[in-house]
Amino acid sequence: MSHYLFIQSQDPFTETRTHHQFDLIGQLHDAGHKVAVLLVQNGVTPARRGAKSDLFDDLLRWGVTVRADQFALAQREIDHADLKDQVGVADMDLVIDAMLAGHKVIWH
Repeated sequence: MSHYLFIQSQDPFTETRTHHQFDLIGQLHDAGHKVAVLLVQNGVTPARRGAKSDLFDDLLRWGVTVRADQFALAQREIDHADLKDQVGVADMDLVIDAMLAGHKVIWH
């Protein structure tokens, strides 16, 4: 079993590639790998309470760990309280920690 950290910078509302990216995350999770997602830049938009993205919401339902970058949230004036319940807040230290631990880090 491998550990993966996906850094998602694209939002599913304007970037059609996110469909394939979220699908890959789900497949790895279903295969038993430990998968986490860090949302950065415009990637934080589906994490907002009330935002509807079926594939992103599926990841949350399946228990994939999802964190939103606090800098990206601040740039978009999204308060932590405005996030979906399953989405946590983190900073880029999460990426460094994952790399040092030998996790596979993939930036989209």
